Amino acid sequence: MTQAIFLSYASQDADAARRICEALRAAGLEVWFDQGELRGGDAWDAAIRKQIKECALFVPIISATTNSRSEGYFRLEWKLAVDRSHLMADDQAFFFPVVFDDTQESAARVPDKFRERQWSRLRDDAAMATFAQRVARILQGDAAPPAALARTAAPVVVPASIVDTPKHTEDGFWLAVLPFRHRGGSDELAALAEGLSEDIVAGLLRFSYLRVMTRGASALHAGEIHDVRAIGRELGARYVLEGSLRQAGTTLRVAVQLVDAATGAHLWAENYDHPFKAEDMFALQDELVPKIVSTVADAYGILPHSMSEVVRNKSAEQLSPYEAVLRYFGYGYRMKREEHVVVRAALERAVEVAPSYADAWAVLSHLYAEEYSLDFNPKPDSLSRALQAARRATELAPSNALAANALARAYYFQKEIPAFRVAAERALSLNPFNGPTLAGLGALIAYTGDWETGCGIVERALQLNPRHPGVYRMPLMTNAYRQGDYAGALSIALNVNSPDFFGTHEALAAIYGQLGDKVAAGKAVQELMRIRPDYLAFGRRRLEIFLGAELVEHLMDGLRKAGLDIPACMETPVSSAALATPDAPDNRPAIAVLPFANMSANPEDEFFADGLAEELLTVMARIRGLRVAARTSSFSFKGKDADIPTIAAKLNVATVLEGSVRKVGKRIRVTAQLINAADGYHLWSQSYDRELDDIFAVQDDIARAVVKE
Repeated sequence: MTQAIFLSYASQDADAARRICEALRAAGLEVWFDQGELRGGDAWDAAIRKQIKECALFVPIISATTNSRSEGYFRLEWKLAVDRSHLMADDQAFFFPVVFDDTQESAARVPDKFRERQWSRLRDDAAMATFAQRVARILQGDAAPPAALARTAAPVVVPASIVDTPKHTEDGFWLAVLPFRHRGGSDELAALAEGLSEDIVAGLLRFSYLRVMTRGASALHAGEIHDVRAIGRELGARYVLEGSLRQAGTTLRVAVQLVDAATGAHLWAENYDHPFKAEDMFALQDELVPKIVSTVADAYGILPHSMSEVVRNKSAEQLSPYEAVLRYFGYGYRMKREEHVVVRAALERAVEVAPSYADAWAVLSHLYAEEYSLDFNPKPDSLSRALQAARRATELAPSNALAANALARAYYFQKEIPAFRVAAERALSLNPFNGPTLAGLGALIAYTGDWETGCGIVERALQLNPRHPGVYRMPLMTNAYRQGDYAGALSIALNVNSPDFFGTHEALAAIYGQLGDKVAAGKAVQELMRIRPDYLAFGRRRLEIFLGAELVEHLMDGLRKAGLDIPACMETPVSSAALATPDAPDNRPAIAVLPFANMSANPEDEFFADGLAEELLTVMARIRGLRVAARTSSFSFKGKDADIPTIAAKLNVATVLEGSVRKVGKRIRVTAQLINAADGYHLWSQSYDRELDDIFAVQDDIARAVVKE
């Protein structure tokens, strides 16, 4: 082995690489820089491979050029270096990624191993000289972490002090976790302090949207008491998490603080008192770490709230892809239509700018799903877009908890329950510290009918972050209502404490209706209609998205008793005139579009079949004078053996449109039939053959052709 540094760069970046090389050599370091020293061919390739195998440090130069090139010899160099790193100890510093232009980390096309290290931005000669001096210290061992603090499963990163990066870097908002201090000479207390620090870092790293400096950077400050602002400047961190342990008799107090290093202001501080025995050390860590990590990091935690507020006043065009994801968390605190449309635009731009950014695709999938589930700024094919975005996220980052969560939700709304449960279980295992994931997926699991499992997961979410929103309790309230425990449901609903969320007043109205409290029910109805004056037009449909038909009707019964004039069966939104006279007959022609059958050998073609049926529903719903059965009602017959007259009677329609999809190679054939509900005879049938180059374009084309016929 040598002390040499290997520079890896795209040929177009040779000038920048040469300047970095000169700065390193001026600091007395050996640099392997191939330009002018090696030539192409087998010997050249063998020499490069040998150098990567033997170098002390690997410095990939990341730029707009490397981002734009899908192929290049530098990518082979990166792969060889990553392969070598798998043989190294976890605390071995090897990668030192550098950037000399405005390339954003979130948008860079690099191996995941590079993202585990903090990047150096070398914009001028002074920054390069500082970088070279600090690297020299690393190679000489002067900046190595103390041996007692080097045992960590997390990789060691370069101290941010070697980086010419401002502490407010737009694709950073870096967080440094300082080693927890302890008072007293107890070996058990020292081990607990170290264990808490390690486990908190490991927990925070589960949140893909955080930029966490791992132990190598912050371990230099072990046991020190310094000005946090100075430490933040030295490490290049915007936020610093620190803690201390004190023992008095058998009681242990763990104090934790999160500080904004820019101002020195405390964003959060908490004390945890607990009986302490050495043999209970791991149990104590398992109890405290999830609470600390969730409170700091989940979507309703301190950091996402602080970071989202920093970028809140920027327009969609001004936001970097990373900032667009942070902006999404700000929307989550407010959940309003006007917020939804702004954040959706920002994220759609983000995935155009950074098409490989999994977090952006994941949260964009959530927004598309809420077009459907909350009726927020809906556009055509919302569910198809939600599923497509979630699948893109999981393809880019299979171990990304946000992506798995988005995929689970998309499957749920598609009513693909087995696929939903698989994706939900993966999301929960990838990040068991994310309260919103636990609460959201726990609720959906409960709504599938597995109330015990789902509500148990929700209860776990309530124990994590004390800052959680009250809506976490909604499935617990729904379960009590479902069982006829209206007093218990009321007790839970009053603790939801979300006065601007229409669902709170919807629930209260139904509960008070069942309890016979007409005064309280009337007030709840008044608030419900103030927040959602269109509730009568969409309320049943929204509940059907989440809940089974029997429970929906149970809730409708409570709302009627509360004074809402809800028709006994309202499958689709109706006109305002009809709402004013709910007993007036609706004489419009009625049709149901059933899910198209996938007759292809590939189960993936069911995505096309369902999307086509949804597109037909969307187009037909725009036709004035036509009444169309809701998707949730029509799709409830998917995979069920029921004859057309029976289906039509249940949906209260006169005609039914159904069809099938067959695919061979890139050719697809769609057959559609219109059936008279009274006798089950065909009124019309047609086949459409298309080349499947663009799924959405083909769906749109066939849907228009069918509707025209």
